[in-house]
Amino acid sequence: MSMPAVSTASDALEDITALNIGSSEAGEVTNNPTQSDVEFLAPVNIGGQTLMMDFDTGSSDLWVFNILLSAAEIQSHTTYNPDKSSTFKLLNGESYSISYGDGSMSAGVVGTDTVNIGGATVTSQAVELPTTVSGGFVSDFSSNGLLGLAMSSLNTVKPNQQMTFFDNIRESLAQPVFTANLKHNATGFYEFGKIDTTQFTGSISYTPIDTSTGFWQFPSNSFSVGDGQVQQNTEGNPAIADTGTSLLLVDDPVIQGYYSQVEGAEFNKNQGGITFPCNAALPDLHLALGPSYMATLSSDLMNFAQVGNNVCFGSMQWNQGGGVQILGDIMFKSQFVVFNNGDATIGFAPHATPM
Repeated sequence: MSMPAVSTASDALEDITALNIGSSEAGEVTNNPTQSDVEFLAPVNIGGQTLMMDFDTGSSDLWVFNILLSAAEIQSHTTYNPDKSSTFKLLNGESYSISYGDGSMSAGVVGTDTVNIGGATVTSQAVELPTTVSGGFVSDFSSNGLLGLAMSSLNTVKPNQQMTFFDNIRESLAQPVFTANLKHNATGFYEFGKIDTTQFTGSISYTPIDTSTGFWQFPSNSFSVGDGQVQQNTEGNPAIADTGTSLLLVDDPVIQGYYSQVEGAEFNKNQGGITFPCNAALPDLHLALGPSYMATLSSDLMNFAQVGNNVCFGSMQWNQGGGVQILGDIMFKSQFVVFNNGDATIGFAPHATPM
């Protein structure tokens, strides 16, 4: 393909200093779950082309299915075509390669273009154009790329690391925040620059994040099961809030404490995780999110999917001693979550009761 324009990385940095964004900007898009709430997808407009993408608070690269990929990789995906964008610029000499925790990967070249998410717009946003993606992404026909919303320090572009959409726009937002409102088997929202007080009950409990890791990371040191007493997570690994992960991946004390209360729960080698009879009574899980807030994850969220004859796969699985607890979409489906880069905090509140 012919690239419509070429710029250097220094040109892109100059563009970023003069982003065409207002002083009180905000944007909102709906997100919709795929089957079994495996992922939540939202529309992103890149250079006038709209694609459904997976917003990922556990990574920092924005990459999209595009015409540089082979036909075998594209298949039925919606693709971004930089030739059809009058605002695309190739960043000459820049490339990226990212691998995710599940072993999937994406790698290719980098450009900039105008990215609009529900009205919140960055005119020189780094857009990564893979020339190769792993099979899991190819077979996921619902999603056409990932939009990373962790810290820019995790961005994989080389030799000049690029900023995330949120870091590019946050100073021009009405508030330096974005919120995630994910719902079980229902439409939710991502919103930039505003906290919608109708979407949660009570007040938001904020906790500081450890920005040195590049993740939205915070302590999660205790839990309780059903009506039981609070127990300490004696491993006490930090937790990250990750919309790009479906499950809860937690320390062994939490696993043992919860599944000891579920009749028939066992490690299922064939399924590669903990399963239980689908008719088992599941208790609620109460999980510390920060030092002073305990979130309730209702029992109906703890059954992820049926995987066999009366065999169900648990929404919470062991993190395999990985040194971090990953709180994925199961947690988000119980909580309205505020990502605040103004004061480096993350906030939680229960979802508003459906009308």
